[in-house]
Amino acid sequence: MNITNIVSIKDLNHYYGEGRLKRQVLFNINLDIQAGEFVIMTGPSGSGKSTLLSLIGCLRSVQMGSLKVLGQELNSASEQKLTQARRNFGYIFQASNLVSFLNVEQNIATALDVKHHFNRAKKRQFTLDILEAVGLKDYLKSYPQALSGGQKQRVAIARALVTQPKLLLADEPTAALDSQTGRQTIELMRTLAKEQSTAVLFVTHDPRILDVADRIIEVGDGKLGLAYSQEIALALPGLQETHVSKMDVQPNVVTYAPKEVIFEEGDPADHFYIILKGKVEVFQKKLNQSEQILAHLGRGQYFGEIGLLKSDSKRSASIRVFETEPVTLMVVEKKDFQNLMTGSQLTETMIAETLQKRLNISAIATALPTLDNQTIEAILPHLERLRYGANSYIIHAGEVADAFYIIVSGYVEILKETETGESIVMNTLGVGEYFGEIGLMENRPRTSTVKVHAETNVDLIAIKSDIFQHFIQQHPVSKAEIARVVCQRLQALSQ
Repeated sequence: MNITNIVSIKDLNHYYGEGRLKRQVLFNINLDIQAGEFVIMTGPSGSGKSTLLSLIGCLRSVQMGSLKVLGQELNSASEQKLTQARRNFGYIFQASNLVSFLNVEQNIATALDVKHHFNRAKKRQFTLDILEAVGLKDYLKSYPQALSGGQKQRVAIARALVTQPKLLLADEPTAALDSQTGRQTIELMRTLAKEQSTAVLFVTHDPRILDVADRIIEVGDGKLGLAYSQEIALALPGLQETHVSKMDVQPNVVTYAPKEVIFEEGDPADHFYIILKGKVEVFQKKLNQSEQILAHLGRGQYFGEIGLLKSDSKRSASIRVFETEPVTLMVVEKKDFQNLMTGSQLTETMIAETLQKRLNISAIATALPTLDNQTIEAILPHLERLRYGANSYIIHAGEVADAFYIIVSGYVEILKETETGESIVMNTLGVGEYFGEIGLMENRPRTSTVKVHAETNVDLIAIKSDIFQHFIQQHPVSKAEIARVVCQRLQALSQ
């Protein structure tokens, strides 16, 4: 067993009743939970969640299969060993279960008495420290009846974590709390557990707090599996979990090794990906084979939508796993992704907004490869997206230069008028190329006319003059590169 696994379950089965009344309630459960991992378990009432939680918590005896907690096999373990194992756990339930005739300090001290034999001064210090962590240091002498529901649960969290347990089991601890208090409670629990490297198994029906999890698992009819509808709804908030669960979507779960390339720019697009665990980086290769990192994506984020939504169905960038750890992905087939997109107008809008942002980042990075990702992100709120139809004029020679343009899709023609008044095409520019820089860099009117190619529409990023001047002054390398292009184009115009 990996020593980082606090819980390791293999082929666990469980039954209620005997003889003809015997019925199976858990079927071939396999689960590992690592130190510091916050796992949320969902599932309908009667699905087997509470039974699984009680087995892990040593409140029931293991019948079939292997269940190890802290390396201790619980199958065939004696009652004495189960009791000893329970002392290494923390428990939090829907009801805070505080002892009404003990004050806050005394309630927490009972947990320390079970596991440690501290003197009074040390117990008091531990209690003060944990109460300060949950924001209740001033309530040391208060009794439970004087506390609000949220405050009681904070005391319950303090009591569960004061001994720094290796495993914390929580059964609907936020169910009786309002949404804001429940959110604060679970975030506090997660923060303290992470600080102590405590593994947490948290049972809940509340979809509003799923995003705090490192992983979401689901129990249905006694079987444990990926909570795919919750994960999809978490990544795509416009979709309701209940709506996703009714759709015929069958994703796969795939793990990629550190540094492994998931797909490359130009590959056919046939899948949509949601990150369940780990991180990936989005990058493009330049003509000189150098790489430009466009984005870093982690848990709950997605990628692969651009190629699925583009007309040519080709990947617009490459995706690679971070070098430090593997990544686990939910992989959705193209047809299932299309079904998801028809399930919610809000989701379609949200995907379109994400698509727009990523195309903008890609176009800026291609046009100005010396800009870092942080600078590109800073430019995004200040740009404007424009679309022109075929043969449309974008700028005319002699006009005031007020914007810098980057091509996101389509082609434009740079036109020069001859002495006879005839317009000739000096250059044709495509995706990732730019124009409009001469007037801004030289502080002069437009030197050329720019027109959309006759066979395409064009999408542009427009960056206003003041924003353009600001980031150019802040990035000398990009300024020098644009200045070089200005010189080339002015030479071409003079010929």
